[in-house]
Amino acid sequence: MIEAVAFRTQARTVDHLGREQIADCPTAVSELWKNAYDAYARSVELHIFDSSEPVAAIYDDGHGMNYDEFLDRWLVVGTESKYDPRRNVEADRDGLPERTKQGQKGIGRLSSANLGPLLLLVSKRKDQDFVAALIDWRIFENPFLVLNDIEVPVTSFVAKEDLVDLLPALFDRLVENVWGGSDDRRRLRLEQAWAAYDDLVISEDKDAVAPSKTIAETIINTRFSTEHFRQWQVWSGTSDHGTAMFMSNINFDLKAQLPSVPSDGAIPGIRNQFFRTLSAFVDPLADSSGHEVNAVAPDFTYAVKVWDETGVRSIVNGNEIYSRADTDVMEHVIEGTVDDDGFFRGQIKAFGEWRKIGQDYVVPPPKDFTVPNGPNTRIGPVDIYVATYERTRLNSTHTDDQWAHYESLADRYGGFMVFRNGLRVLPYGRVDNDFFEIEQRRSISAGREFWNARRMFGRIAITRENNPNLKDKAGREGFIDNRAAKAVKTIIINVLRTSAYQFFGQASDIRAQELEEIKSKNLKTRAEQERKNLSKLNRKKFGGLLERHLKSIPEFESEVASELGNLSIRNGEELVSAQKRLESLRETLTSFRLPGAPSPLGTLEEDYRLFRSYMERSQSRLSEMNNRIAEAITTIKPPRPEEILTQQMQRNAGQLQAALRRWKAEIEKLQSGEKERIDAIFAERSKQFHSMAMPLVERLKSGEVDLNYSSNLLETWRQQIADENSDIFEGYIAALELLRDNVDLHLIATQGINDNYDLREELNRVNQLAQLGITVEILGHELKSYDQMIRQGINFLEAHKIEPQVTQGMRTGLEGLARHLDFLSPLKVSGKKTQRFISGAEIEDYLIEFFRKTLSRDSITLEATDAFRKFKIFEQPSRILPVFINLVNNSLYWVASARTSAGRVQLGVENKRVVVSDNGPGVDSVDSAQLFRLFFTRRLGGGNGIGLYLCRMNLAAGGHQIQYADEKRYQLQSGANFVIDFKGAEYDN
Repeated sequence: MIEAVAFRTQARTVDHLGREQIADCPTAVSELWKNAYDAYARSVELHIFDSSEPVAAIYDDGHGMNYDEFLDRWLVVGTESKYDPRRNVEADRDGLPERTKQGQKGIGRLSSANLGPLLLLVSKRKDQDFVAALIDWRIFENPFLVLNDIEVPVTSFVAKEDLVDLLPALFDRLVENVWGGSDDRRRLRLEQAWAAYDDLVISEDKDAVAPSKTIAETIINTRFSTEHFRQWQVWSGTSDHGTAMFMSNINFDLKAQLPSVPSDGAIPGIRNQFFRTLSAFVDPLADSSGHEVNAVAPDFTYAVKVWDETGVRSIVNGNEIYSRADTDVMEHVIEGTVDDDGFFRGQIKAFGEWRKIGQDYVVPPPKDFTVPNGPNTRIGPVDIYVATYERTRLNSTHTDDQWAHYESLADRYGGFMVFRNGLRVLPYGRVDNDFFEIEQRRSISAGREFWNARRMFGRIAITRENNPNLKDKAGREGFIDNRAAKAVKTIIINVLRTSAYQFFGQASDIRAQELEEIKSKNLKTRAEQERKNLSKLNRKKFGGLLERHLKSIPEFESEVASELGNLSIRNGEELVSAQKRLESLRETLTSFRLPGAPSPLGTLEEDYRLFRSYMERSQSRLSEMNNRIAEAITTIKPPRPEEILTQQMQRNAGQLQAALRRWKAEIEKLQSGEKERIDAIFAERSKQFHSMAMPLVERLKSGEVDLNYSSNLLETWRQQIADENSDIFEGYIAALELLRDNVDLHLIATQGINDNYDLREELNRVNQLAQLGITVEILGHELKSYDQMIRQGINFLEAHKIEPQVTQGMRTGLEGLARHLDFLSPLKVSGKKTQRFISGAEIEDYLIEFFRKTLSRDSITLEATDAFRKFKIFEQPSRILPVFINLVNNSLYWVASARTSAGRVQLGVENKRVVVSDNGPGVDSVDSAQLFRLFFTRRLGGGNGIGLYLCRMNLAAGGHQIQYADEKRYQLQSGANFVIDFKGAEYDN
């Protein structure tokens, strides 16, 4: 007799298809995110809440489910929504373009079991009720239960607030899967199944807790709250549809993301794997220009966030990963497409220069490989994009900042990945996966093979439509190992190897040609960096000495003043004593010597000024002391002067010898330490070649490599080490030779640094200044236009007698602005340059009018002498008037700042030179040499420091000169005095 029987499905089937099929926790998260993508979500987020019992939640704003869809689709294992005839695809999309489904087998939802055994699922369709269900996946681990024995509590509700009230009933119904319910026959089956399972577990481990007890306690004690719900887009009101999944008793990989988890050796690795798996969930390298066949950049964002008592922080954010804009500017780039015949066509950049563009770079498949083309084996078009940079900074065409930026990116995101329809295919690109054998080949010959998976930013892009034979394994452990997958692997490896041999690796001619020039350029850059480092070192040394000297020099100055005040020389003995004391003080003054001041002084400037003032006063008093000793010698006329001179000579010689001994000891100490350092470097470098070569000999003995390959590799290593040794030691020897030849390296370096800084600053400032005339020209033109518009408006208001008082004030303000605009006109750089005679009287009237309000406000007098009024010069007003504006403006500022009771600015003539003088505080002698430098200013209010520079430049353009007055005859007032020597000026004699 023949019977027809059906399969019976044990509950464990669900566990096998879900938790046990997924490789790890981040892969499970990826699967659930893909489900959200398939539901036409625009965003999906994983949130992990820190508490005594942490909770994880996945939120999306997809189309969601209603009650019937949950029962008929979500609870039916193996179904896929694309086969559902009731599905309204256009309504589901919510305005998004149609998406290719990522799910294939209808079991991705079961991966939630990997995140935590207890699941609360809540979903909502637009304009429909909520649906909620509670599941404990551990129930499905019981081998004595059949699937029909397990019931999932499900409910629907209208208002979101109802969920909190419904949760207790859901938990009660869920625990009936352990304790049984009102159905006696089912309760009996459950009691027997759980008793058998408990006995089985305890028989294998006497210390184990009965599974039924563990599950029941978890169900009873777990609490989901509004704290977890309110982060969902639907709950917060930012979306009216979507799905949320809340997990309790979560996976340790999720707990490891929490800051409260005690750190151990495994935590950093778990976090890194989690980050690298999820941080590039959407293809960051999709080409928006449309050159690629398969690349997709979907409207889909993702994130992982962690909540604790301090708030929330993102640990994965799809908006923060690198983009094509970052990688396109890298120095090495390959991009193109592999066709059905296995030919790669695209373009390639090497060492910062595009060598082949468009589709000019062609890589045929390996000659000994046949590309499959059957309906079940063809590979379809595959897009390739990969970018990288030179691992050694000296070989790179990038700047230091760029190279450091790429190093940082590589540490976080480096890898060669696979994307299907824009979403990540795992596990490709993870550190523990070497599908394309990049690291395997690199271990054989890093230089020749070139590519480094941890320093690559690359991927291949495929689609389900174009590459149907590239299918995932059920557990998301990569492609099914069919012929199409093998072919793709072979072809991609061939493209990477061929490009390395032709353009990037040690065997390429281009590399040999480019590196010499690149290294030379980078050595210059490195030299510049060394100059910067030396500048920092000098500044630090200077600042330290300055700080120490400032603590002791005030006391020294007081001591010098006291010695000078008490100096009395009446006989030969007192003369000798005074000489000794003067020599001692001079030696102490010498000890306050500072190395060359860095340029610019910056924050050290005020301290340096104070120090200089102490030094100058001390030096002045010592000079006076020396003069009085000289007078005493003339007066006393000691009987045996040769003895006094001999004693002085011996004292001086002793001081010099003491200094020499001190320097000798310091030099010997430095030489000893330097010898030890150099010996250590020699010892290390002498072992390097053998440490690299000996393992190669063993590999040759074992037959792993042949003699020809080994010999070539040894030569490559020899040349590499020889170059490194040359870089280290030849510069050192050259420096020693210069020291032998009495070349002052420190002086050259520090002076070069200061000169280099000054020249660069001057160039930058001149470039900025070049914009000044253009800015004034544009400003004047625009202000004229606005002036006309405002005048028309005011004329209308006045004609209609609208608010006459307000209108009058507007008119007054406009006239003031217009007057200042007129004053700007001589400074404009464009237009006809007219020359005419300009008299001193005209200049005086112009300045008094220009500064009328300032002069009145600060009670300052601006006056000119008769000689100045009679002076005249044939010049461009735009060249002369700004000079006087700037000089008088500076005087007014400093006179007002000094709060002089009778402030005065005077314009005069002395010795056929024009003098601009004031009775303000004057200019510090330290600053006089810098007055005409661009952007030099002492204004506390933040002056721009271009006035005096412009004065000098304007005058120089006409052959005139300006300087700060040092001679007494030009100092008409007690403050600042500037002297202008006008070429061709006429003066009334």
